[in-house]
Amino acid sequence: MRHFLAAFPALALAGCAFTSSPADDLQFKAPAGWQSSPGIMGFMQFWRPANSDQEVLMLFKSPKPLKPSDVFTSNDLQGSIKNVKVERTATIQICGSQPATLFQAQGTSSKGGEDSVDMVMSDTGGKTYFALYVRPVGGQSNAQALSALRELCAKI
Repeated sequence: MRHFLAAFPALALAGCAFTSSPADDLQFKAPAGWQSSPGIMGFMQFWRPANSDQEVLMLFKSPKPLKPSDVFTSNDLQGSIKNVKVERTATIQICGSQPATLFQAQGTSSKGGEDSVDMVMSDTGGKTYFALYVRPVGGQSNAQALSALRELCAKI
């Protein structure tokens, strides 16, 4: 993950004006009332609840297909979550019959607390998309955020 995500800051600096969202071609919808960042060159975007910095929903788009092993290979999630331990990996279907991979993990946040991470990764339109929902361990999860992870479906 670290190697894949490390390219994003450089890309963002190279094209700050390019603020399209990776969700533009998807049925993906963040939870109602969550505030979004600008899209970063069409490759990355995140959303947070308006009144909290304890949860985040992130969406990434790779311009080429990736394998799960290409994405989740580090126990350090881009410096924001460390000591990541994958607890569950499963092949699932989203959008009817579209194959996807579900990851569930826990790690230590940059603030020192323990976080839960749910991630779904899937290919559509020749690109790989993955969405992550991060929240404190033991905290109530947002059903809409969990549902958004499974909305990596091409717009109809």
